[in-house]
Amino acid sequence: MNSRILRRLMLSAALAVACTFVFSIGASAAPAADSKKFDEYRAAIKKAHGIDIKNFKQRLKGGRADAKQITDFDLDQLIMGIKVEQEHTTDKYTALEITTDHLEEIPDYYTRLHEMEETAEAEWKAKKEAEKKK
Repeated sequence: MNSRILRRLMLSAALAVACTFVFSIGASAAPAADSKKFDEYRAAIKKAHGIDIKNFKQRLKGGRADAKQITDFDLDQLIMGIKVEQEHTTDKYTALEITTDHLEEIPDYYTRLHEMEETAEAEWKAKKEAEKKK
């Protein structure tokens, strides 16, 4: 009976050690993946807009994206958004912050905005052409 209890205890201990090992590997892999993704975002945004997001902090209070990380958003949308929002500010970090707030509401905000502007411009051009023909 004692050997049976001892075997069960050893099996339980071995299982606990194995689970701890497996979970610790998974936990350490996640931050590495996050770091790799952040480095990708950092390099792309620096290349596109000349700003380093290494120490980027949300400064405008009350924005919808205040609790979010840059990597929570689509990289292409961020790059498009910074360019668009520079119509309203010369500070690229402020443009980035405004961009994240828009993307928190609508994840493809800048693609939709671009499509809407193209459609509107085409309609106005057609309208002007029609008026010239009158």
